[in-house]
Amino acid sequence: MTGNGTGTAAVLREPDSFGIAVPETWTQYDLDGDGLAPVRAAMLRRSPDRAERELINAAFRNARRILATARRHGAVYASGITGMFEDGLLLAGMMIFRLTPPPGESFTAHELARQFSATGRRRAGRGERRFTTVELPGIGPVGRLTGVEEADAANGVSYRMLVMHTIVPVPGSRRVLVITGYSPNLPLADPLYDLFSAITATFSFEYGKGDG
Repeated sequence: MTGNGTGTAAVLREPDSFGIAVPETWTQYDLDGDGLAPVRAAMLRRSPDRAERELINAAFRNARRILATARRHGAVYASGITGMFEDGLLLAGMMIFRLTPPPGESFTAHELARQFSATGRRRAGRGERRFTTVELPGIGPVGRLTGVEEADAANGVSYRMLVMHTIVPVPGSRRVLVITGYSPNLPLADPLYDLFSAITATFSFEYGKGDG
């Protein structure tokens, strides 16, 4: 893998793809959400309690909604985990979005992060998010927005999610990638943010063989 920000010709060439490492217990999702069905069925078979089954069904409805919204926002990758643990149901995931500024416009990382929402259109004045700059190994300094987003679900019901958006410019291109960690498990904010940060730190651009 290359693309280490050293100013060589390879950095100026647009990468062919990207790589990111998630925990072995996570599942890579198709963005249509079809791959969630067998996971949901397996969890329901292991959960005879009615209240627990209703919680699982609600979680998977939200997961499908999140993936559908992500697809509309330009997502090119999604993975995550949904499972029952001692403390209850955990839903968490990572998505990568590919965005291109409209012709004649350019976005700074801060401007883009302020506009971006993995949950769809945020309600005015709702949600708390903080912008920082972080260093990604092999990439360099990038912008990051961390906090809580609130969005409307079905029938006027809203839901809140922890989010971590990391804005990575694509070398040799006007495009940017937004690496997003998300979870509705707000009480687990600190460990989940640590996990999202660790996963994002594994991100790298991949270049095929060729000149430069």
